[in-house]
Amino acid sequence: MRGKSMSDYETLDLKGEHCPDTFVCTKIKAEEIGYSGGGKLKVIVDYSPAVESIPRSLAQENKGYSVTEVKKAGNNIYEIYIDIPPLE
Repeated sequence: MRGKSMSDYETLDLKGEHCPDTFVCTKIKAEEIGYSGGGKLKVIVDYSPAVESIPRSLAQENKGYSVTEVKKAGNNIYEIYIDIPPLE
């Protein structure tokens, strides 16, 4: 994550949640950040299908969300890093 501090990211911990709740919660938080001027979001999941479904579903929103990194952070723990533009 070039030039980005972990403190720049709001964190959404969705461990224990499954689809579609993982995306619904991510979308709500992303919109909250977007309507507050934009920012960065780190989503933590332990449900591996969400690692593909969250980025795919965010892209379908056509709001300019950018998944900048997806990384494995532990045993069945994944972190999804998202840049969120300001929304109107």
